Amino acid sequence: MKKKILPIILILALCVLVIISYRSRQTVYNDEHTIGNSSGNLFNGGLFCEYDKHIYFSNPSDEGRLYVMNSDLSNLKKLSTDTADGINVAGKYIIYGRHNQNQNQTTENVFETSKTGLYRMDKTGGHLKTLFDSVVNMVALYGNTVYFQHNTDTGFGIGKINIDKSKEGELSTEAIYPYTIQDGFLYYTGVSDNHNIYKMDLNTGDSTSIEEGNFAYVTASNDFLYCLDLNNNHVLTRMKLDGSNKLVLVKEPTSTYNVTPDGMYLYYQVDLGNNGEGNAIYRRNLNSQETTLLKKGTFSNIHTTSKYTFFKDCQKDDYYVVENTDTGMPDTWNAAADSSDKN
Repeated sequence: MKKKILPIILILALCVLVIISYRSRQTVYNDEHTIGNSSGNLFNGGLFCEYDKHIYFSNPSDEGRLYVMNSDLSNLKKLSTDTADGINVAGKYIIYGRHNQNQNQTTENVFETSKTGLYRMDKTGGHLKTLFDSVVNMVALYGNTVYFQHNTDTGFGIGKINIDKSKEGELSTEAIYPYTIQDGFLYYTGVSDNHNIYKMDLNTGDSTSIEEGNFAYVTASNDFLYCLDLNNNHVLTRMKLDGSNKLVLVKEPTSTYNVTPDGMYLYYQVDLGNNGEGNAIYRRNLNSQETTLLKKGTFSNIHTTSKYTFFKDCQKDDYYVVENTDTGMPDTWNAAADSSDKN
């Protein structure tokens, strides 16, 4: 009797394993209005993305490879040997652009079939799937569709593809930036005929102009658009989503900026020229308008999370982290020193 039962148990166990394996590879879809990362973070490179009390990031101490840590900066863990940017996280998956062409050759990457492309993996680091096998930039996840900038026969264009790799197509033949999406509309500046601010209905592809001028780097946060006004010495400007209530927030020439997820703090880099003299990064409380000089110098890649903001020193390649409070001041941040788990 025991001899008959044992094969049945083994068969049942095998069936369970097959079912588990099948289900683990089934695509899990997002809510249709899910946003993979803030437009401010994606504008700054998409190198950090906070989701569900974790920060997924491109580790500057390890050739930009994909890591995760807790939102309090503890428990660092490597997820992939890929150099990643355009990081988007939602539901079960991480979506990102792979840029391994400049990595040092190692036993981990020597057998890679492609050094570049658009990829999807589980948040645990498993089940890697190629979505687009070519160089991509400016990756943005909205709902279950990934939008990305890529090379076409006529130059740069905006491609789109579902997270299950279906419905690949083109959103635009212009090299617009696809990272500012809100409530089914893409907000962007024109690149060929003019630099007005437009909004595109992602369902129909129809665009309408909401503000005429010469603007760049449009992002959205809490029902406001932020952008640089190039006709007005690159000042940082804010307006409603329909273009109304336009207000100059920073009167000095600004090169990059970001707004915290709660909309309370604005971080921005002022570039005055003069060989960098007078350049500095600032924080402003958008409620009280209190402005704090954080550090003199030239900085970029400003990324915000619920508690912290990260930025890069353009001269030394050092990264800094600052707490999002009225009194927080920046400290040098070295991800490799934050945990003994280096994988």
